[in-house]
Amino acid sequence: MQSVSDFLQLRSLLNTGPFSVTVRVSGQVGSGLRLELNSSLSSLTINSDGDYEFDAKLVTGQNFTVSILTQPTLPAQTCSVNGGTGVVGFGNIATIIVNCDPLRYSVGGTITGLDGATGLVLTNAFDGSTLSVAVASGTFAFTQTYVSGSTYNVTVTTQPNHPVQNCSVTNGSGTIGIVDITTISINCISSAYPIEITAVGIGSGNLTLVNNGSENLPIASDGLYRFPTNLPPSSTYNVQIVSTPPGHQCVLSSNSGTIAGTVSIVANCFSVLAYTPRNGGVLQPTESIRLVFSAEVNTGSCAGSVGTLDTNLSIPIVFTLATTTFANDTLVVSPAPTDSWLTGHRSLTLNCVTNVGAYPLSSNITLSYLIPSNLRYVSEIGGNDGNTGFTAATPKRNIQAAIDSFFGCPSNDCAVLVAQGNYDPTIIGDRIQLVSGISLFGSYELGFTDWRPGEKDSIIMMSAVPASCAAATATNPCASIKADATVTTPVVISGFEIRSGNSAPFMAGVFLDSTNNVRLIDNTINAGTGAAGSAGVLSINSTPILLLNQIDGGYCTASPCTAAGVLMNSTALISPMIVGNVINGGQDLSNSIPDMTSVGIRYAGSVGIDVTNLRQNIISGRNVFNGDPAATSSTSVAFDVGSLAVSSAGVLTGNQFNHGDGYLSYGIRFNGATSIQIGSSTGGNVINGVGLARLENMGIKITNSNHVIRRNIINLGNTTRNNAFNTVAGIYFTSAAGGNAFIDSNFIVGGIANDPTNASTSQLLGIYAVSLGAGSTITGNNIRLGSANGGGTSLVSGITVTNSGAILLANNWIQNGTSNRNARGINLSGITTAMRVFHNTVSSGGDSIGNDAAIYIQGFSNSLLIENNILLMTDDAANNACIYNVNGSAGAIRFNVFHNCANLVFQTAVNYDDICAGGVPGALICVTPLGLAGNFGNNLRLDPNLTSLIGVYNYIPTLATSCQITRSTNFVMADAYNGLGIRPGGDGLVSLGAIEYNLPCTP
Repeated sequence: MQSVSDFLQLRSLLNTGPFSVTVRVSGQVGSGLRLELNSSLSSLTINSDGDYEFDAKLVTGQNFTVSILTQPTLPAQTCSVNGGTGVVGFGNIATIIVNCDPLRYSVGGTITGLDGATGLVLTNAFDGSTLSVAVASGTFAFTQTYVSGSTYNVTVTTQPNHPVQNCSVTNGSGTIGIVDITTISINCISSAYPIEITAVGIGSGNLTLVNNGSENLPIASDGLYRFPTNLPPSSTYNVQIVSTPPGHQCVLSSNSGTIAGTVSIVANCFSVLAYTPRNGGVLQPTESIRLVFSAEVNTGSCAGSVGTLDTNLSIPIVFTLATTTFANDTLVVSPAPTDSWLTGHRSLTLNCVTNVGAYPLSSNITLSYLIPSNLRYVSEIGGNDGNTGFTAATPKRNIQAAIDSFFGCPSNDCAVLVAQGNYDPTIIGDRIQLVSGISLFGSYELGFTDWRPGEKDSIIMMSAVPASCAAATATNPCASIKADATVTTPVVISGFEIRSGNSAPFMAGVFLDSTNNVRLIDNTINAGTGAAGSAGVLSINSTPILLLNQIDGGYCTASPCTAAGVLMNSTALISPMIVGNVINGGQDLSNSIPDMTSVGIRYAGSVGIDVTNLRQNIISGRNVFNGDPAATSSTSVAFDVGSLAVSSAGVLTGNQFNHGDGYLSYGIRFNGATSIQIGSSTGGNVINGVGLARLENMGIKITNSNHVIRRNIINLGNTTRNNAFNTVAGIYFTSAAGGNAFIDSNFIVGGIANDPTNASTSQLLGIYAVSLGAGSTITGNNIRLGSANGGGTSLVSGITVTNSGAILLANNWIQNGTSNRNARGINLSGITTAMRVFHNTVSSGGDSIGNDAAIYIQGFSNSLLIENNILLMTDDAANNACIYNVNGSAGAIRFNVFHNCANLVFQTAVNYDDICAGGVPGALICVTPLGLAGNFGNNLRLDPNLTSLIGVYNYIPTLATSCQITRSTNFVMADAYNGLGIRPGGDGLVSLGAIEYNLPCTP
């Protein structure tokens, strides 16, 4: 079998054509030979020998048939075609010969299964002629002719690649008689397969995908792409989106599974790139909506859209094509010339497809517009509150004056249009007070000729903090804009920069108090500066709707203080819609407050929050003072849920969480019991530890709760602390009273924990779990750690579990890091139940003093089950062991592969260098028996030959490493992907650590 390590780093974008079809004509002496391609698609008239190319081009997957339409005359000849039918692969077709010489013969045959993107080359040893074959299946022929009695010997001299294939020849040699040779058979079988991406809907920019957290695939345009590395059957793959083109939303048709052939995934980025007028804005009664897509559309592309955007006369809406960036990328939606839009808050849920391939939009998009029945105009230039504000020529000067001039809006569809300029919210009534049904739209050009909300040049900013703000509190802040319980119908605020002043005890940009009807869309909001605290958006007993805003928590100055991007507090369950925002916690102006908190989003309610509609945001906790040892509790946290929010629920997915410097630093922190699921079966969140902490730096920290944590990418930050305890962790989880938790398919990478004095403990932990119930699982995680250096108990560990029930710990890949003290791939303590450690691939990591173990155990009963794992020792030193059991005896150590550890098991102060009985295969020899053969058999000391391809482990059998190690008898776990368990592959009797190998055992 060809080694997968001989893969080529190919161009990611596959060339699928168009390709040429060329024929070689030999032995022609007459004239008027006419050939045709695919029944008159293209034809050639030929009068002499040579190579001839058809005008028509074909693409990968198309059939081709070359036939003779007219035989030559003067003199008359009878010509024949060899190699003239088949399916186009990945290249030009130049394996067709038309032979007109009655005394010479061609050599060819049939080919099946060619899928390699780089070429198959055949050689005829008789004369050394070579032939590059790009026929996926069909016929081929060498382009030479031979006399009768000549021999031929056709072999494969270059095997195809991407996917890796082995092509074999049958009937490849013989002697030519008096007919063309057509009996050679080439059969190509893949031994490793690519992951193939069909990208659609990329209008501009780059999509980046990653497989198994390590190998990136950049995609710049629509087309067929393949990850450079081919994977052998039974390997697992997990493709996730790292970044999307600007303005695009992208989804994958599937993203994970086990390799059984070429994996085909559609990356759909078909999106609406621009809206005119902007989504969420004002639509005048006869105005057209202009939608710019990322792919070509047609007039019927959006015919299936539904909603309340109707017209007064119900005349069919008109769809017209236009061009913005490339042909037919724009659809103009208009009422009929004699019709107009109905007034009110109207919506249209788009159901659109591409012109080519009919791919749907990659995400659900609902257009929301206000078609106003009544307008007011406000402008700094030429504005006067004595004006009526009824027309663009008679604007008011202040926003509150325009709101008040409506004297209410019973129809709930009024709007204030605000031109570019500066507007002080405190001129009338200390703040802008919102009123039901009256929306605000900023950033109109002077004269109100154009709305440009992206420019945010209508600026609402306090020139001075009003005197009334001296009494501001965390429940009644000093704010530029306020909405209260009297706002009972929708109000939109869009296109503004909102900036509160300096300074009051508590400041907010926008204050929502007991209302669910305010929609903040496409604004820049800054909290200003508060002494005790600040919030860009403060929501009390309200359901905020925040779309496409940039929100900043401002500054706070006292000690202690909290500066939040969005701060929510409620005594009832809320379900906010927070989508597509950039939300930053606030900052410490002096960078010296020892107990300041910068938080992107905090929920501090006494009842729960549903996070289902919190997605596609970038949420960050800013850097705060982390001086050592002066900082005592300064905290940077991206998303924080308080301890009383016990009814919190929903799936949190599709966000990026960043956490910075602080004494404490967290990407996501849940302080009490909730039912929030972090990530889903199709995708999670990206969590970046971008700062330096002192005590704790953790991607996810959950206290006293039970959760599902799935498919998140966690990039670990660092800690440094002199002569004091410190911890870096990807997932730090303490369960509620032995409840069940599920931690699966997360990628956890990096991290440094350090005590420069080497006096106190520094810990770097991929996953740390305490008090998990027996139904809990930690499965399918990929963990690659950095280093932990410090005092005597310092530790680097991929997975640490303590004081838990008989959980399942399975199918994890752990590439542990380094430590100057202790390195333990899996670290288990205080577990007295039959915990199941199955099908993991674990490297111990390394340290400088010989305290390494792939699995480290302390405080156990004799019921622990360790089965079907691959255990790798980084350094085979005297004190190290693949399994290090301090004071217990395991219930079963079966069907494992041990490598690079002279001490296979250390148990109750004895080193064991052999394990009874035997193995598969293995000698039935035990120097020091470890236990009963029934429980301690079939282990192997053997190099499993795991080949790391850019961080992705694959298994390749060799003569020295028989794939019989994948055939260990397995009764402990069933097939995962068919719903019968959590094993990685499709054969219930095949296992090797966290992967399977299902091909025949050769060698």
